[in-house]
Amino acid sequence: MPLFGGFRIGRWFGFPIRIDYSWFIVAALVVWTFSFSEFPLRLPGRSRELYLAMGVAAALLFFLSVLLHELGHAVVGRWRGVTVEGITLFVFGGIAQAREEAKRPSDEFLLTAAGPLTSLALAGAFWALERGAGWISAPAPIPVVVGFLALLNLVLAVFNMIPGFPLDGGRIFRSIVWAATGDMARATRWATWGGKLFGAALIVVGVLGLMSGLTLGGLWAVFIGWFLTHAANTSYRQFRLRRVLENIPVSTVMSVDTRAIPADTTVDAAIAEYFLRSPSEVYPVQVDGIVLGLISVGDVAHVPPALRPTTTVAQIMRPTYDLPTARPDETLADVAVRMGGGDGSTALVLGDEGLVGLVDVANVGQWATRVERLGVDPGSGGGRAVGRPWWRRERPL
Repeated sequence: MPLFGGFRIGRWFGFPIRIDYSWFIVAALVVWTFSFSEFPLRLPGRSRELYLAMGVAAALLFFLSVLLHELGHAVVGRWRGVTVEGITLFVFGGIAQAREEAKRPSDEFLLTAAGPLTSLALAGAFWALERGAGWISAPAPIPVVVGFLALLNLVLAVFNMIPGFPLDGGRIFRSIVWAATGDMARATRWATWGGKLFGAALIVVGVLGLMSGLTLGGLWAVFIGWFLTHAANTSYRQFRLRRVLENIPVSTVMSVDTRAIPADTTVDAAIAEYFLRSPSEVYPVQVDGIVLGLISVGDVAHVPPALRPTTTVAQIMRPTYDLPTARPDETLADVAVRMGGGDGSTALVLGDEGLVGLVDVANVGQWATRVERLGVDPGSGGGRAVGRPWWRRERPL
């Protein structure tokens, strides 16, 4: 669920780890809250510099805890046959991006439960560290920080078990309803309502807190409640979109104009010979028939005019290792998971002979909207008309 683009920081257990630029927003807020609100109350009478050091250390360990929570999902998902594309830390925490839905309710239950169980294990580990720090008479900031992290991980585990989609508890609730009814769509709808109701309740609590003078707590409650309501709606829309795309091959919407720009072309020449002569927004960059990356209008626009005659497209392109790839016979549902905003918005479509096309997330969205407006079943081959869009036969939220 990337928001503003981001960057990769490495791989853990074979899973790519990314940080979305939006993560820095919540990171700054968390450090400020820890340093100037929580720790002065828990350890009064110390310097602002010490509180800031404690806040930074606690924030880094907390985000490491969030990352391990998501790794719990990813590792168990891989064990149960669910392909996880990677993990992204962003403004609302973290997300393990799965290529497909779980095939069975039991798989969904197990891979979802792995996250809260990881947080519980971390809470126990930090609690043990707090006890140990006390036994060896460690400096006071150490047991305060690790004790606070034990509490945070316990809260993270409990909060995620609330039975509202897309929280872990909502997904566990969905797996139980799915197993009982055999209807994943109904289970998702029920779990989504749980997420929306709980989010609305948090907003009400936050507003009451603000009216009572609890400014910080009230703001956090409103913020989290808004996020849960928004996330529930977004997750359900994504579920319905997947039902549209799950049987449609990438070849249906990919652009087959794969004219590439040689890697040694200057930015000035690329503008004159490519971007001003074609409506294409993105071009592959290649050398000797090998695709090295992609370059877009936005990439070119960021190069100052004075540097364009001497800057080559290879110097400013997005390399292939940072781009999603697809095959023509893959489904759009599979590829859409790998594509988001920012750097992941365009995928390279690779066939047996190399690059055969490009697919853009905007094209996928426009295509799905067109299918909805036409009211046809895209899997019928001839565009069979239906009374209303075929994926909306469930009762809408």
